[in-house]
Amino acid sequence: MQNRPIRYAALVAATAGLASLVFVDAAEAQRRREPPRPRQPTRAEIMLYQRFPVGTRLAVVSINGRRPSATDRPAFTFTSGFRMTGFGGCNPVNADYRRAGPSDIRFGPLNFIERRCGGEIDRQERAIFWAIQGARAWRPHGLRGMTFTGVRGTVTFEPAF
Repeated sequence: MQNRPIRYAALVAATAGLASLVFVDAAEAQRRREPPRPRQPTRAEIMLYQRFPVGTRLAVVSINGRRPSATDRPAFTFTSGFRMTGFGGCNPVNADYRRAGPSDIRFGPLNFIERRCGGEIDRQERAIFWAIQGARAWRPHGLRGMTFTGVRGTVTFEPAF
């Protein structure tokens, strides 16, 4: 008769140990399934990200996925008076632009005197001007740059130094 209480105590101890293992395994499995939640951006970060970079000189860093090859780096400035001025690598250019929504942008005719520089520089400048002329949307790139996208190509700008 004395074996029964010992067996019962052993059974209770084993059951308690097994139950704690089940709870620990369930918690571990739950923790592994849930990916860590990313930190929400602050309001200041959102406003900085969505602000159109007016008054900053921006250099072209990519034209349809390719780096510019001009010796003089193409760069543009967008003023608060909705005017763009810049240099495409061979010719100075200016144009009016308008923004209807937070990511919408449209350009008027580009004004420039076409001087030939030859070869790859002319092709690159033409690609930049076509992409800007056909731009329909812009989005931030990095902290202070931006990317124009449209039916005629994509141009990415970053602050010029």
